[in-house]
Amino acid sequence: MTFGFSHKPLVQLAGSAITSFYRKIEVYGAENVPEEGPIIFACTHTNMAIDPAILSNTIPHKHCLHYWVKDSLFANPAMKAMLTNAGNIPVDRKTKNNQHLFRGTFEALAQDECIGVFPEGTSHTEPHLIPLKDGTSWTALEYLVYLRGSPESGGPHKGKPAIIVPVGIAYCDKTKYRSRLAVTYGPPISMDSYRDEFLSEQEGANKSAVKRLTADTALELHKMTVNAPDWDTSFAAQMARQLLWKYEDDLALADYVDVAQTLVDLFSTKGNDRIDRLKALLVTYRDLLFSSRLSNDDLTDLPLPKTLDPSRPTPLPGRLLTLAILIKDTIVCLFRFPFFIAPFIFNLPIYAVGIWGAKLAEDEIESQAQNKIFLGLFLSFLTYPIAFFVFCYLFWSVPFGFVFAAGAVWILSRYHAALIDVNYNALKRLIAAWRILVGVWLGPGVEMSLNKFVDNVSSFAPNPPAVAGLPAGTPKETYTKPQHLPSRVLVRHVLRTRVQAVRELTDVLLELEEQDTRLKSSYWLAERYGGEVTNVDHSDNVPEYERHWPQGARGAREVVAFLRGRGARFGSGSVAREEHWAAASSGDEFDVKNGKAE
Repeated sequence: MTFGFSHKPLVQLAGSAITSFYRKIEVYGAENVPEEGPIIFACTHTNMAIDPAILSNTIPHKHCLHYWVKDSLFANPAMKAMLTNAGNIPVDRKTKNNQHLFRGTFEALAQDECIGVFPEGTSHTEPHLIPLKDGTSWTALEYLVYLRGSPESGGPHKGKPAIIVPVGIAYCDKTKYRSRLAVTYGPPISMDSYRDEFLSEQEGANKSAVKRLTADTALELHKMTVNAPDWDTSFAAQMARQLLWKYEDDLALADYVDVAQTLVDLFSTKGNDRIDRLKALLVTYRDLLFSSRLSNDDLTDLPLPKTLDPSRPTPLPGRLLTLAILIKDTIVCLFRFPFFIAPFIFNLPIYAVGIWGAKLAEDEIESQAQNKIFLGLFLSFLTYPIAFFVFCYLFWSVPFGFVFAAGAVWILSRYHAALIDVNYNALKRLIAAWRILVGVWLGPGVEMSLNKFVDNVSSFAPNPPAVAGLPAGTPKETYTKPQHLPSRVLVRHVLRTRVQAVRELTDVLLELEEQDTRLKSSYWLAERYGGEVTNVDHSDNVPEYERHWPQGARGAREVVAFLRGRGARFGSGSVAREEHWAAASSGDEFDVKNGKAE
């Protein structure tokens, strides 16, 4: 199993595409990856073809990866030549003989090469990892049989046992253009702890070893990703993070997973009415933002009051303030745009086709980024060659004009990459400033009833996969998908709910800190930050390997100190209650428990 000439160009092409879409990709745990194979990289899978592109482009030591492809695609000779040249391995999923099923994989591992697999079995959009399938574990352990030799595998074969390296890809927002992500390579899992049991002649021993290996792989993947029990908890944690860190980059990517999981655990804590009400309020705030085509980042220019006293009502931003912000953002765009107009016009078709591609997958979140990236990449195959030929024509009379043409195209692409972030953010701010101004200036007469808005929020399942490992009849996860509405009918509600969410979030955190309330925690975070860990059997509505995980708890004082230490913007004690930037809202009072306006 060798890699042909097409493998590295394809990886580099995919790398160029993902780095143009995601603003920052950081890699952690590179020291966990051996310099030599054989290695099976078991990666999370929530973003379609983007995941293998990221895995292949972030892998340490420049390892090349073979990926599994169903063998039916190899039936066509031309397709077979192309897939084989790129290093893909055919897998016959119909056979029940593992030695035959994984033969191509074993041959690659025997040459100390590396395999990339996705043990969840399918790309998905869920608020948590879906139960892992056992294929990765069977591969690693059946390879021991292949090395030892058997009637099915022949042999014995030369080679050393493979290890599994778990890989977690944590997207801050997988569908958002110019967002960030962290890739973490976990500690390698050796087959030494499973070898004797798997090779035992005892009935069922091999399956038991496989299940243990799958459980250990799943645990490592959970430690490197953010997992919420349901969509409301996930959304509440996202909004809390955006309110506590004013700008996305204020939270270091190195801390993203632990901070996000800590907030998820906070909103998973049972039996605390204030946490439940805060969670409902944050979810409603998120729904209002989504429906009005705004984001919390768009509102950062609007100052928040400096008192937490709920008896002192805070009016909505004044008309002059919203006008001043619109004028400021307009001036910023007018100043920046002339320097960006050339790369903007050049890349405008790529932007347009990316937006169109996302609309094609409006109900399939895991496909949106893939469509944006690869449709944009396809169009760039047209625009960049056209630009090259245009520059060749311009430099026709210059010696080596084609070299100048190629350099001009390269400079144009680098110039675009250097300026896109500031101009993209400035444009978003300008659009948001206009929407806010219209909503505020038109007054309460155009407002939609908040009760009507909440009642019309629909429940939507984002193309949920078939999930194995759960009891029959377990309901699929759903999330609320509000309809897009004219922003003018919701802007005033957005602004009120924002201030109330800020006030309530700060007040709840400070109250929990004062009382040092015991909060639910993922047990590995509890171990890492000095919390409590107790053994407990979980309900049957979780994957089998999770049912015996310990239960963790952390003290609220430690949690608040942890958040504050990572840059969360709130103070401590009574001073924070009086002088903090958060404040009470005015206008409609919100019943956060029932999601209604009183």
